[in-house]
Amino acid sequence: MDDLISIILKARRKGIFRSRPIFDCFSTVSENELLAIEAKINCKLPVSLRQWLLSAGYGDINESLSFRKNWFQVIDRGQLEGHVIFAQDILGNFYAFNPYSEDIFYISRSYNGYASVATDFQTFLLELIERDYHLGPWMDSLELKDYSWRD
Repeated sequence: MDDLISIILKARRKGIFRSRPIFDCFSTVSENELLAIEAKINCKLPVSLRQWLLSAGYGDINESLSFRKNWFQVIDRGQLEGHVIFAQDILGNFYAFNPYSEDIFYISRSYNGYASVATDFQTFLLELIERDYHLGPWMDSLELKDYSWRD
């Protein structure tokens, strides 16, 4: 996991006048903050997600995938009830983990659909790197299952 984090934190994207980092950190994350999040969501964070947050902090990957303390919420209805939202993309779509298996899911807000995207957060990051940090085309390629937000 440390190697993946290092790759992302060192990665740069060419801009018009100069290069810019792929990851834009907004604030650091402490162990105490993670413990408070775990208390709020009533489960442990996946080890790889915990490592990412402690090493990288809150911020955005490629201006499209956002990690913030406020995104951490337990889903209270639908097919992914009990899963935990941990990130949001530029279009307002959610990314959640299963607290038992650590599977990562994409939840489309515009199509009321969801799809499994990785078996864990580390695999999710690896796939994002392999796709040159282009999250949108990856999520657009997924076959979505219908999601019902109603009780």
